[in-house]
Amino acid sequence: MARDFTLLTNEGDGGYTMTELLVVVGIIVLMTSLILPNWRSGDRSLALARTAAKVGQDVRRAQELAMRAQAYTCATGSITGYGIYFNVNTPESYILFAECNDTNTYDAGLDGVVETITMESGVQMQSVTPTPAVSIVFIPPTPIVWIKPGDPSQAQIVLERKDGVAGTRIVTVSSKGIIDVD
Repeated sequence: MARDFTLLTNEGDGGYTMTELLVVVGIIVLMTSLILPNWRSGDRSLALARTAAKVGQDVRRAQELAMRAQAYTCATGSITGYGIYFNVNTPESYILFAECNDTNTYDAGLDGVVETITMESGVQMQSVTPTPAVSIVFIPPTPIVWIKPGDPSQAQIVLERKDGVAGTRIVTVSSKGIIDVD
């Protein structure tokens, strides 16, 4: 049985008018203009959340390096543990270091830099407590956790978006070694 295919030529036979096409295109343009700016804002918020999670993971990494007594060759002295150093004067990066001089704080010329970690684009440190810089050092085998300067019961690293939009994330490390990412 052969089928007859014919072109639809009458307006009422299922074709679209120019007005209908313009309305559909207009709706698509409107939806795109509403969704696109919010998508970029959401992406920046996710960058802040990802960076906070990464900071927490890097603190855990310093803790794990210390607990397994990871070998490191120090230029001066011998390694006693690992730590992480945050300084608001370098708000876009922080340092994972090997504690080589037994002061339980980061000393730029004496401790070994394992890695300088750059934060995700669009995110920076707003503040650290204690201020303006904090060293968190893990000494095995117990582990002993040193937070310097001073010896507070916890350190806080507050992260923010660089674009000035409200929203912060806080990473808290206690002197008992508990790491909390809010």
